[in-house]
Amino acid sequence: MARDHIEFIQAQLIPWRVLPPTTARPGVEMRMLSRDPEIGASSLLLRYPKGFAINEPHYLDNDEEFFVLDGELEIGRTRYGKGSYAYLPDGYPRPRMATPDGALVLTFFEGKHKNVFGGAKDFRKDLLVEKIDTTTAAWAGIVDPKVKGGGLRKIMLREDAKTGERTWILRMGANDPKKVTHSQLEIHPFVEEMLLLDGSISMSIGVLHQGAYFWRPGGVQHGPVGTIPGCTCFFRCKGGPFSTDWTKESYPIDYNAPYDPTLPPDLKAIARPLGAPQPIA
Repeated sequence: MARDHIEFIQAQLIPWRVLPPTTARPGVEMRMLSRDPEIGASSLLLRYPKGFAINEPHYLDNDEEFFVLDGELEIGRTRYGKGSYAYLPDGYPRPRMATPDGALVLTFFEGKHKNVFGGAKDFRKDLLVEKIDTTTAAWAGIVDPKVKGGGLRKIMLREDAKTGERTWILRMGANDPKKVTHSQLEIHPFVEEMLLLDGSISMSIGVLHQGAYFWRPGGVQHGPVGTIPGCTCFFRCKGGPFSTDWTKESYPIDYNAPYDPTLPPDLKAIARPLGAPQPIA
C-alpha cells in the first residue's frame, strides 16, 4: 500500500506528538506529514527540545535525510545549523547526537528504524551526503521557456545514481498576475514531495503558504501554478528519476482559488486554508 495522496495540508495544523522512550528520538515532538504503512517510511517535522542528547555511540538502522529549519543539530563533531542538509545512510556512525538549544528539523526516514548502540556496521558511502550548507551554496539557474515570470533557480542536494531519486531546493521568482495569466499543466512520472519553506504558491486547489506540504503520486496532472511573492520549496522525487511532461494547452492561473485539497480522512478533519503566513513551528 502506497502513501495517501496529500495535496495539500498546512503543516502548522498537524498536532505535535511527543515520541515515546522506545523510539529513536525519545522526548522529541513530532508532526507526521506522511507515512508508508507497509515499510514504515515517513516524512516528519521534528522539534527537538533544548538540551536533547544521545551521548552513547550508535547508528540508525535505516537511512535518514534531514534539513534544519531552525536551531542547530550536532552529530559527532558536525554541526548542522539552519539551512543545513544531510543524507545519512543506514549504519552511518554517530558518536553522539545533541541539540543544545533545540532545533526544528524536516526529517525523512526510509523505513522502520531504531538506534543500535555499540559496535559498527558498514554503510553505503555512495549514498552519503554528510553536509551541505544551503545558506552558502551556489544557486544554479534553470532555463525552461514553459516557466513564466521570474524564472527558477535550484540547489541540487542529492541524486541517487542508481534510482534517479533526487532532493533539491527550488526558488521561483515572483509573478506579476496581470502579465502571467496562463500556464501549462504538468505531469511527473514518479512521486513528488514538497514542503514550502517561504513565500506562497497559487494553484487551482488553493493558495499554499509557508509550511504547506504535499505528497503527490506519479502521473497526477497538476497546475497551473503561479506565485505573486516568489517562493522557496524543498522537493524530493521518489521512485525514479524526475522529469516533466507539459500539456500543449495553457490554462488560466487562479491566484486566489478556494481551498479544495485531496487528503486522507485524518488530515481532512483538521485541514483549513491559512489566510496569511504563519511560522512552521
